[in-house]
Amino acid sequence: MRRVAAAALAAATLVGVVAFAQPLAAAELVARGVYRWDEPLPGFGGFSGLVMAGDGLSLIAASDAGDLFRARLSRDAEGRIRRIETTWTGRFLDNFGKPVEGFTADAEALAAGADGTVFVAFESYARIAGFRPPDMMPEPQNRWDRFKRFWGNEGFEALAITPEGQLVAVLERATGKPPGYQTFLGRDGRWQAGPVLPAGGGFAAVGADFGPDGRFYLLERRVNLLARFSTRIRRFDYAQGAFGAAQTLMTSAPGALGNMEAISLWTDAAGQVVVSLVSDDNFLPLQETTVVEFALKE
Repeated sequence: MRRVAAAALAAATLVGVVAFAQPLAAAELVARGVYRWDEPLPGFGGFSGLVMAGDGLSLIAASDAGDLFRARLSRDAEGRIRRIETTWTGRFLDNFGKPVEGFTADAEALAAGADGTVFVAFESYARIAGFRPPDMMPEPQNRWDRFKRFWGNEGFEALAITPEGQLVAVLERATGKPPGYQTFLGRDGRWQAGPVLPAGGGFAAVGADFGPDGRFYLLERRVNLLARFSTRIRRFDYAQGAFGAAQTLMTSAPGALGNMEAISLWTDAAGQVVVSLVSDDNFLPLQETTVVEFALKE
């Protein structure tokens, strides 16, 4: 009964989120489902990176503590998540082959390459690395000091791969006037400053992905004085390294969602594009890990 009650409450919450959405004439996000993910596993929680498989039946998620989780999903006839079950976990290793810890452990974003490489953006010791699980030895994607000026707690929070196969890393905090997020474009270990994406409204960038439509989707978060989170999803047209104007697909009311920190887009068997989000519970008992999903209606 407790699980049923929790599911009912989550569904009501999601309806409230959609009611607060800001749909465009050409597109909107429609509530698909919300699932409270909780497993009695060492290191479970703190998820800031997510990649959902193309069929929506498996995922990988990275935690702030430096662990990678692989899980399978079961869904009902309407495509809502019924169960998520972890099938494998591993800890990232540093450049010396030691398990990451402290300054080297803060994995904040994931992107999956066409060859199966899992790219990870880290904060604190700011860097991008590739991994080929279950081998957790990193393949560095930059010089150790390339992003030294971003060492600390407000570095890379979002990572995606362009349709051409180039990595796009986004800094968490907006800077400048008007405010914008600095991006970096990388391939084969070479990085250059990319376009500055418009920001505003007190939001910070926390996740990104390219959708099946080739557009760039940006997940943003804002925290109010009562420590209640608001979530915003915007998308940008994209072509050959150039980003178009931002379109706001959703802005949630404070507290309607948790600390959503990662976004992944995929297409179901019926051809419906699904937007999946996961929350970071910060390893705190008063917060939860939830996977929230929307259908993208054009």
